[in-house]
Amino acid sequence: MEFKEIVAPSIRELFVQQIVGMILSGQLRPGDRLPTERELADEMKISKTAVHEGVRELHRLGFLDVTSRRGVSVADYAQTGTLDTLLAIMHYHGGQLDAKTCRSILKVRYYLEGPAFLDLAACHTGEDLEKLEDLYRQAEEASKEGVYPFANALFRYHRTVAFLSGNSITPLILNAFSPVSLEFWREYIEVFGAASCLERLRGFTDHIRRGEGEAAVDLFREGLAEFERRTARTGFMRMD
Repeated sequence: MEFKEIVAPSIRELFVQQIVGMILSGQLRPGDRLPTERELADEMKISKTAVHEGVRELHRLGFLDVTSRRGVSVADYAQTGTLDTLLAIMHYHGGQLDAKTCRSILKVRYYLEGPAFLDLAACHTGEDLEKLEDLYRQAEEASKEGVYPFANALFRYHRTVAFLSGNSITPLILNAFSPVSLEFWREYIEVFGAASCLERLRGFTDHIRRGEGEAAVDLFREGLAEFERRTARTGFMRMD
């Protein structure tokens, strides 16, 4: 039996967590100015160094604007944030995403992967189909090993569809979102079950083989829509 190392958060990390919590809970709103670093340090009973490093981290995450003239203010993280911002939001919600963010992620996936199905169905080679068949077999084996190996296999299949479609940017975007995507697939598996996931994967491959791009997109859209309906009952999608 292996026990994980217990690591206490640093003062800087606790500072970041508190400010993120105040922003996401609405206590601090976009445009609100923060006190100076010295004032924050004095009020929170921590060092100015911890505050300074924390502010830099919050700026990197897209939660704060830092300018020489205006000082430090709360940013509109929906516009200034990055993937790290999304992960910080997930962490704040205990590994969950609110319904609005979930719907946004599902729409992004549709806009990215839908065209890939169309392009690959319209122009594919025998080698492409062999690759998809091999990934399907890997997914079958992974489904017997557990949720996380299976989630990885599903992610690889969809990333490969994007790659084989000829778009060199979409796979990079999917890779950038891999931490969120893998947890999405884990939840997807728990919602639908392994057999249904494999059946859908088989459907994608068959539609691509027959040049039925629209049918592949419809199958993809139906899966996302049904997933959204089922997870909407809780208001959150678990991402822990």
